[in-house]
Amino acid sequence: MSDDGFSLRLPAEAIETIARRAAEIVLEGETVEADGWLRGAERIAAYLDCPTSRVYALASTKPERIPVERDGSALIARRSDLDRWLRNGGGRRT
Repeated sequence: MSDDGFSLRLPAEAIETIARRAAEIVLEGETVEADGWLRGAERIAAYLDCPTSRVYALASTKPERIPVERDGSALIARRSDLDRWLRNGGGRRT
């Protein structure tokens, strides 16, 4: 019995079914987020595998040299926009 007075015994098959469904839910979430927004220069930099300072530098030029938007003071970017930008050579230094 656990500390709260509640215990539950499940057959191994039920545990396996629960684990399988939990994995499906996690994968569904990853699919939804695959083209989701990255919030913050740190997350954008991690996605691009570059220093945060580079993201800030590219975002501070006029016009911006990286496809980001601002939500208040935070930088946000859609993964698909960053991927397209990279494929079109957007990461090259000029």
